[in-house]
Amino acid sequence: MDANGSIFDSINDLAGHVTVLDRSMEFAAQYAVYAIVAIVIASWFIRAGNDADRRIAVYTAVASTAIAIAIALLIKQIYVHQRPFVVSPDTVLLIDHAADPSFPSDHVTAAFAMAAGIGLYRPRIGSVLLLLAALTAFARVFVGVHYPGDVAGGAALGMIVAVLIWSARGVLAWLDDRIVVRLIPEALR
Repeated sequence: MDANGSIFDSINDLAGHVTVLDRSMEFAAQYAVYAIVAIVIASWFIRAGNDADRRIAVYTAVASTAIAIAIALLIKQIYVHQRPFVVSPDTVLLIDHAADPSFPSDHVTAAFAMAAGIGLYRPRIGSVLLLLAALTAFARVFVGVHYPGDVAGGAALGMIVAVLIWSARGVLAWLDDRIVVRLIPEALR
């Protein structure tokens, strides 16, 4: 067995023994990414630091997520990697999931794109988001829907895209100044 399968087995073997842990991981696997979305939205209104950087952090998170998910969907069209529960019938599967391609994990791609996008500008909020993203990644393996390589690939993809978008922050700043500052009332920006 390869390392990806061995690590998967080590994590997934923890499932199915402690109900509270199972339910917590099920919740994290399915919904932690929505907590990240909510924090990204709330960060628009948290007035700490430079207003332009605060807004550009949100633009970076949103653009990174959209581009990273598009790339992930393209990868899944080119490279079909079966989910653990499809390959191995002894997988402890805690949530229902389609038997679609698993690499890279969409949940983890989005979670890390948002976390890195915010974190590049607002490290304290980004740290919280990175913890939630890591929890999402671990939970997706724990509940049996992804291999560790699937979540690692999603994390890497999300963070790389966020750094690339961050490198184009001048364009985002220009758009912010030309559109958002001119069109959106100050109380909403």
